[in-house]
Parts: sequence; C-alpha cells; structure tokens
Amino acid sequence: MAMPIAVEDVRRVLQPWLGSLFLNDTGLCEAFAERMQGYAPYRQSLESLREELEALLLTRLNVLTNRTMTVVLDNYHTRRLRMADIAAIIDDLMGVVFDKMTPFSANFIKLNDYSMHVQSLNAMRVLYLKYASFYSEEEYAFLIHMIRGAYPRERYAAWLKD
Repeated sequence: MAMPIAVEDVRRVLQPWLGSLFLNDTGLCEAFAERMQGYAPYRQSLESLREELEALLLTRLNVLTNRTMTVVLDNYHTRRLRMADIAAIIDDLMGVVFDKMTPFSANFIKLNDYSMHVQSLNAMRVLYLKYASFYSEEEYAFLIHMIRGAYPRERYAAWLKD
C-alpha cells in the first residue's frame, strides 16, 4: 500500500530550506513525493528510506545548483547548504512519512527503533504526539527529557507541552 504523501506535503517541508523559485523550476518536490509514496514498511527500513532520500537530495542539489549547493530563498537571501542542513532537511522529509504512519504497535516499534539509531527530532515528535500510550510514565518522561536536552527550544516549542 502506497504512503499517502502529497507533493504539497513535500513542498511545505522543502520551501523554507530551498525557496519557492528553486522548487517551482526543478521538479524536486515531485521526485521526493514519488519516492516517499513508494515506501512500504514491510519491505524497507526507515533507515534505508532516509539514506535513499539523502542520496537523492545530494545528487539532485549538486546538479541543480551547478555544484555550488547555493539556493535563493523566498526573502531573496542566498543559502549555501551544508551537511548539517542536508541532515535537517532529510529529517523534515522523514517527518512527513512518520506523520502518515498509522499509530499501531508495529509502527511504534519501527519508529522507536529508528529514533534510537538516528538522531531525529521528527521521529521523537511523532512518538511524543501519536504514541504516548505505548510508553510507561518513566519512558515518556525520558523521551521528553531527550527532546529538551538535545534540541534548542525553538525547534520543539510549537508541539511539546511545558
């Protein structure tokens, strides 16, 4: 069964990082949406999907920016993308996949395992928001502690309760 990932979901995530002009001219959103729609948890790990998306992003950005890795954002400032930016973009794209996963035990196990092996705020966000009932009180408190300890407040303030 295909993941219900819309091109607009991908555009919403990529637009702050790459700018509307760049996205409108490249077909990048469509390429990512198509790849993400093809994800099936029974035949591919989340880590494998992340690696595939990262390779796609790096190769396409390299070609589309003529190796400069520089884009013009919507405020007309330029941004030279670094590896830390690439990791954050991929985490945001994976967040779209995590949001579309149905919250049941098999997906909890996959997502929880992924969050332990890959530094992913989006995995922890979805675990916090959708899978609270799968944790004991102590485990849930630890998840909250991990989020607050690993990321600046502005990254989680919109969804993590005080």
